[in-house]
Amino acid sequence: MTVLLNTFYTAGRTALDLVYPPCCVLCRVRISDDRLVLCDDCGSGLLSIDAPYCERCGHPLDAPVASCPACPGRTFYFDGAFAGFQFNRPLQDLIHQLKYRNRPGIGRFLGSLLAKRVEREPGIPHITAVVPVPLHSLRNRERGYNQSAYIARGISGETGIPVLENVLARNRNTPTQTSLNPEARMANVEGVFEVVRAEAVRGATVSLVDDIFTTGATINSCARVLLRAGAERVFALAVARA
Repeated sequence: MTVLLNTFYTAGRTALDLVYPPCCVLCRVRISDDRLVLCDDCGSGLLSIDAPYCERCGHPLDAPVASCPACPGRTFYFDGAFAGFQFNRPLQDLIHQLKYRNRPGIGRFLGSLLAKRVEREPGIPHITAVVPVPLHSLRNRERGYNQSAYIARGISGETGIPVLENVLARNRNTPTQTSLNPEARMANVEGVFEVVRAEAVRGATVSLVDDIFTTGATINSCARVLLRAGAERVFALAVARA
C-alpha cells in the first residue's frame, strides 16, 4: 500500500509540475527541485555570518579578541546565540513571503540552511530539542501558521533534533517589535511568555528558534521562563541577524 501511495504521489507531483513547474520564489526562474525555493543565482545572495562573532549574543565582531558592542549592560538568559545570515535584501524578501504571503515551505528551507550552517558550532550537538518562539493565538489564526515552527521543523529535518511545539505560549498579543527601540522591545515582551508543558523541558538543553534576531529581547524573555520551568540550558538560533 505504501509503495502504491508513493507511486500515486510521484505521478501527481510530476503532473502538477508540468502545469505549475517549480520556480524560484524571488526571480521566478524555473528550478528543477521542488524541495528548493531559490535558484542558484538568488541563493548566492544569501550572505552568511562568519566568525568572528560574539559567542554570547551572536553579534559580528571585527576581530576575534574584540569586545562585543551589544553585550554591555544586558542580561541574557540564554547561554549563546547564533544567527546564520545577514539580513540583506534577498533574505528580507524571503522572510516577508514566509510571514505574509502564505509560504510556510520557505520556513523549512531556511531552517535547513540554518542547520547546515551551525551543525559544527559549539553546543549544537548537545541540544536535545528545538523550541519555536510562539505567536499569540490571534496572530497565528490570522497567518495560519507560526513561521518559527516551520524553521524549527527544517532544523529538525536536517539534524534529527525533535521540535517541541506547544511548550511555550504567548499570553498577550503585543504590538510588533519592528519600530521599537531596544528598551521598548524589552518592555514590550516582558512577562508575555509562559511555559505550558514544563515536563517537556525539565532538565533539557534546548534551542529557541526565531526568524530574526535584532536585540534578542523576544528570545531572552522566552529563555527566562524556560529556565524557570526547569530547562538546564537554553541557546538561541535565528535565520538572520538584523
